[in-house]
Amino acid sequence: MMDFVLSLATRIDAPMVCSPIENAVRILKRDMAETLTETGPENMIRVALNADLPPEHYTAQVSEQEILLTCGDDLGAVYALLSVSERGLGIHPLDWWMGVKPKKRPSAPIPCQTWQSPAYKVRYRCWFANDEVLFTGWHMEEAARAQVWRRLFETILRCGGNMVIPGTDREYDGRMLSDLALDMGLWLTHHHTELLGARMFARVYPDLQPSYTLYPELFEGLWREAAERFRGRRVVYAVGFRGQGDRAFWHDEGGFDTDAARGRMISQVMGRQMEIVREYSPDAVLATNLYGEMMALYRQGHLQIPPEVIKIWGDNGFGRMVSRRQGNQNPRTDAMPAADEPGENGIYYHVSFYDLQAANHITPLQNPPQMIADELKTVLEHRGGTLWNINVGSVKPHLFMLDLVRRMWTEGVYDARQAAREFSETYFGSADAASLLTDYAESAVHYGPNADDRAGDQYYHFPLRALARTLLRGETEQALPSLYWAAGESSFRDQVLRLAQVVKPGIASWGAYEARCRQAMAGKAEDMAVRIRETLLLPAVIHQAGCEGLYSFCQACIHALHDDPLQAYLWTDRALQASRRALDEMRQVRGRFTHVYDNDCFVGVGLTAQVLEGVRAWLRIRGDGPLLYDWEKRYLIPPEENRVMLQTHRTIQLSDDELCQRLRGEVELKKAF
Repeated sequence: MMDFVLSLATRIDAPMVCSPIENAVRILKRDMAETLTETGPENMIRVALNADLPPEHYTAQVSEQEILLTCGDDLGAVYALLSVSERGLGIHPLDWWMGVKPKKRPSAPIPCQTWQSPAYKVRYRCWFANDEVLFTGWHMEEAARAQVWRRLFETILRCGGNMVIPGTDREYDGRMLSDLALDMGLWLTHHHTELLGARMFARVYPDLQPSYTLYPELFEGLWREAAERFRGRRVVYAVGFRGQGDRAFWHDEGGFDTDAARGRMISQVMGRQMEIVREYSPDAVLATNLYGEMMALYRQGHLQIPPEVIKIWGDNGFGRMVSRRQGNQNPRTDAMPAADEPGENGIYYHVSFYDLQAANHITPLQNPPQMIADELKTVLEHRGGTLWNINVGSVKPHLFMLDLVRRMWTEGVYDARQAAREFSETYFGSADAASLLTDYAESAVHYGPNADDRAGDQYYHFPLRALARTLLRGETEQALPSLYWAAGESSFRDQVLRLAQVVKPGIASWGAYEARCRQAMAGKAEDMAVRIRETLLLPAVIHQAGCEGLYSFCQACIHALHDDPLQAYLWTDRALQASRRALDEMRQVRGRFTHVYDNDCFVGVGLTAQVLEGVRAWLRIRGDGPLLYDWEKRYLIPPEENRVMLQTHRTIQLSDDELCQRLRGEVELKKAF
């Protein structure tokens, strides 16, 4: 029997008129147009529904004249059509985000065979595009922004996902994005602060105290509005009660001074929310997030959750199912659902995190992929596979970990080395970069006693800026409270020394990893080299520069404490050059992702550079004499010019950049510790 030949002559027959199938047909036709160049024999891809199949399931039967896709429902048809794109045209799930362009060919033969949908290990498979700040500034044009979100939703479907939270607190275009996601066949669920998908009280009523006790009818009006809007659609409603920011509600209203009172209030509000939702959607699916204070109240028995509500347990942002660190408090309370936990259970899990302390936001998660996979495997073994809400940040920096999640919710097993080989072969053209994917976490520095206490990109920048502020404000006589978690409470000086001790090994380890990335790029075709650069080299540079910058600034701080402003000045300049190197690498991203790092506001590499420029200028004012010319005169002017002084100076004073550049060759850089 001959193959089915997929060509520009192939027709797609999908008589079921609905938005998800129509959209999937458009995607497949687009893929064919971008990939195929010739007209072959007339043949057909035919979609048929069969109510005997479970929802989301399909079977594909290939003959010489037809590919028959028999599907349980519209979402099953979407997966089936996308499977033809992957199997027939070689379009892989993460191609668009990796910058892969479709390979042109005359036609694509598909052997006569049968395949079917996988038996997913997780019922609701969700991406949460949370803290998606890199999308802002990447594209300013409305059409381009919409294209990014459309591609994001498409990628979820290609990865076997079926649910999305389209951004954080998106009042303006969030409604449009919700409609687009639903039209593409995805389920919606909600952020743990945007319950029921309702507008936030503080945005609608900015002049009122956000108190349910004072304004129950206003809160319930917003919930009712959301329940009516999503009536009968694919929605898992998030119920519960939190404050108007990402914090507990009792920060916004008083009178709840005990855990019992707080749990009772949340339980009552949750019950009222469920009543409102069921007025509009009697069979609605419901979930609540055991995140932060919610988990503690549930563990203590103060929070009553009805058995039909899916409980979503949260990780700590670093891959472990324990409570997250908040400020200087890190109890690491067990957040893994027990093997005998009643009801339906799922997880809220981060591959991207934002804690203003040690998290990763513009680089991949810094803990080993096998560690992450093993934690997710335990979740499945504890019957936590009802709903996985994966925080994907701005997507682009986190693709290898997203491939890990895809494999886990599809197959439930993961071999890091095998997965790395397949990822490298798929997206880099060979297995050469596989070890770089698995070894990435081994370069990370450890800041605490736990296996997951490895520094993400925020670790270098938030402490550095805190040290700089303290130094300039002259508050160095005591330890900085915001750094107790990282460097102890004994003194500012000891905090500086502790931070330097943590990051010093990373200068070498990340430097070696960076060199390996550059070696992997050598000799590669330009497109492959670009992908290695953006996926592996760029994070390495951000980490190496971060370690070098923080270590150098710690040296500067100690020199400043020793009243040696020139050495502090030069070490601060060294820290500044490290930040600038990371910025330069971030700005080297070209093509589809040009400007993608322009709005790096959650790590703030550019802000760190600005702060260091300010500190450097302050140190010069402090130590370079009243005319800001003493250092230049002492180190850069010939001795005879200093002895014959007819004028104070003959040229304009050098800028800090120029002065530092010239002083580097004349003044020995001395370590303060």
